[in-house]
Amino acid sequence: MLSAGPSLSQEAPSDQDLKVTGQRMPAAEAPRSSTCEVLARDPFLRASGMASRAYLPTRPTRSPDYSAPPQIPEGSPLPELSRTRFAVQSGADDNAPDTFGPSALDGTAAADGAAASLDQNSLASAIAACRNGYIRGGGDIGDGSTGYISANSGASENGVAALAAEARVAAANGRYVQARAFIASRDQTLPMGFALFDQGRYREALGWFRKAAGKLQMREGGDEAALFVGKITLQGLGAQSDPVEGVKWLKKAATAPFNPQNETPMFDPRQPDRNTAVGEAAVILGNVYLNGFGPVARDPQEARKWFDRASDVGHVPGAKKLGDLYAEGIGIPRDMARAVTWYTRAAKLNHPNAQTALADILWTGEEGVAQDRKAALGWYQAAARNGNAAALYALGRAYDLGEGVKPDAELAMGFYKTAALGGSAPAKAAMGTYFYEGKLLAKDDATARKWFEAAAAGNDPDGMFNLAAMLAKGEGGDKDVDKALALLRRAALQGHPNAPLAIAALERQKR
Repeated sequence: MLSAGPSLSQEAPSDQDLKVTGQRMPAAEAPRSSTCEVLARDPFLRASGMASRAYLPTRPTRSPDYSAPPQIPEGSPLPELSRTRFAVQSGADDNAPDTFGPSALDGTAAADGAAASLDQNSLASAIAACRNGYIRGGGDIGDGSTGYISANSGASENGVAALAAEARVAAANGRYVQARAFIASRDQTLPMGFALFDQGRYREALGWFRKAAGKLQMREGGDEAALFVGKITLQGLGAQSDPVEGVKWLKKAATAPFNPQNETPMFDPRQPDRNTAVGEAAVILGNVYLNGFGPVARDPQEARKWFDRASDVGHVPGAKKLGDLYAEGIGIPRDMARAVTWYTRAAKLNHPNAQTALADILWTGEEGVAQDRKAALGWYQAAARNGNAAALYALGRAYDLGEGVKPDAELAMGFYKTAALGGSAPAKAAMGTYFYEGKLLAKDDATARKWFEAAAAGNDPDGMFNLAAMLAKGEGGDKDVDKALALLRRAALQGHPNAPLAIAALERQKR
């Protein structure tokens, strides 16, 4: 007899491939100094100097369907560009102060009416320092590591004669940096390349990106230019694409200079695929070599090298991907201990899928990895805080079955519901079971059937089996034995233990 019993199988967490997604960059991209400026508005961070060690903003990746016709026909007039780079100012604010000092923006007044903030706490000065530190072609923020003297400082002009030769060189270097910043801030080649790319005019965009790559240094936007020359050449020109040449350009972008002190990208666990030009180029190279691409041969060792580079330049999913390679034995012997090392690295940086993958291993234990359910629950909870549906389902299952925790049916149902709404197919099957059995919730076969349909649509074998059971008996809707058999066959292919016997039973009924 078929029954819509509770879901007892545990689904392995789904992985997010590090392939470039189809998201498009917004019309305005945040300047490199934006995070530093936001943090500088916090008085404590400003006073401690922590704001100047801010993380670099990231952006969604541009990865359109290159085979689609352009939105604007090729050969049309060039699009109009904003007066400012990416619709934001690129260099330091001409009106911002160049040295630290009291500012009217500091709201606290001393007894004599003057600003009470110390010089280094000046908001305006701190923001100016952020902008100067991230100026196109500039160096680190405020630590003197560049060896440059600001070209508009007294030391670089009025006092040059009194300085040693090394100081004169530093002053000249400072003027060079500001000159490069001037050139970059007025560059139109890179914005034009992006504008044409967004219109689907890839051949025309390629020319502008090549100009930008020849004009701009890496930290001035040359990294983005090299990345997009590589992306378009790799696959954006149809039959005229040249993957070998594309890989050369991607390597230029992926090996651009990187300073972890002020170029480590921000990481948002709810938008894990956001990236920088350097990180995106490394991820694309990893995927190219992992699978092979046209004349570029598959090379798992080279793929690991580029995923490692992505991780090194701060792209947290790069570490997660390396964990996947070791866990699945892709191109290398399976090594769960090394997988755990990489998953832990990403998990500590708040990557939800890495936290869930690590928890799955610790929950059962693997060769070379001891079982530790207490640690596993901690990682599931960390991932659940970021809305990870697989982690929420795992927590629901733990409280449902009393594994590693005290059983709590209501808490389990809450986790299942949140996971189901977040897209977890096994959690949807669990919700269907609640409505089918009438425990904690009023029995409602129609609603149960809808949840099982949703689970089956998500390829969950328990959802398929339970939906087939209801279809075979006409529970919650019309009876449909043929559809029930089709679902049972799909469930059997996925290893559902009861599906083969159920198929035999239904086939006997049809005779």
